[in-house]
Amino acid sequence: MQIIVFSLGEKHYAISTDKVEEISKRIPSTVVPNAPDWVDGLINLRGNVVTLLSLSKLLQQEDSLCYNNIIILNDNDEKIGLLVKNVVQVMDIQETDIQRVVDETIDGFIGIIQKDEVIINIIDIEILLSKNEGFI
Repeated sequence: MQIIVFSLGEKHYAISTDKVEEISKRIPSTVVPNAPDWVDGLINLRGNVVTLLSLSKLLQQEDSLCYNNIIILNDNDEKIGLLVKNVVQVMDIQETDIQRVVDETIDGFIGIIQKDEVIINIIDIEILLSKNEGFI
């Protein structure tokens, strides 16, 4: 399994690369009126309209972060951008390396792994988005 490790504030998170199309630098977005608070806006990515989501708000964390990167996901030709502070690395892990949580449907976390001194929270983005009004 290959994952992208990124940071939000002082914590590290990871998502599977299965649906990741690319990683982009931050692009100015257009605000969408009456959208949920975790929708940061829309961006134009080479002619494609991409909904930009605040991952920190999806995770119900403080949102005073400076975002430097966007992880672009593609699911059935629908593109979604996740705002993250920094992309740390792409790494291969074994399923057995993940310390599983009891019930991943609660908050979208499927488990953690420890890399050196850093604890990385593994997120199932589909579960997280479906919990927050089912976006994918």
